[in-house]
Amino acid sequence: MNRPWFAIIWFLTWGLFQAYAVASIFTGTWQKPEDFPEEAYFALIYPDMFFIPLYLLTAGLLLLGHWLGGALAFVAGGGVIYVMIYLLALSGLSGTVNLIADGIFLSCTLISLWEVGHRVSLRNTV
Repeated sequence: MNRPWFAIIWFLTWGLFQAYAVASIFTGTWQKPEDFPEEAYFALIYPDMFFIPLYLLTAGLLLLGHWLGGALAFVAGGGVIYVMIYLLALSGLSGTVNLIADGIFLSCTLISLWEVGHRVSLRNTV
């Protein structure tokens, strides 16, 4: 069972976290950072609602070893990278917590994409 475990766990964790965040925003219990403009911040909700099932589906397909999991990992990873760059831009690269959290999320996504890409390239050479 040679699976990209880091990527599987990351996309599952990210999908569940995003589902929690979107639900919390709709119920009004999510604390929006003070520095973020409200319209721009809430503009992320609708793309997130599209990507949440994609994150979870990607984790499931990677777990099953389906070829589509590798392809969807790059689409899902692009979604996470987009959100992280958007949030970093909204914060104006300020706020220690924002920078650290967004940096960790971005790093985990890049590691996941490297892992998936590495496994796909190894599968094709054998």
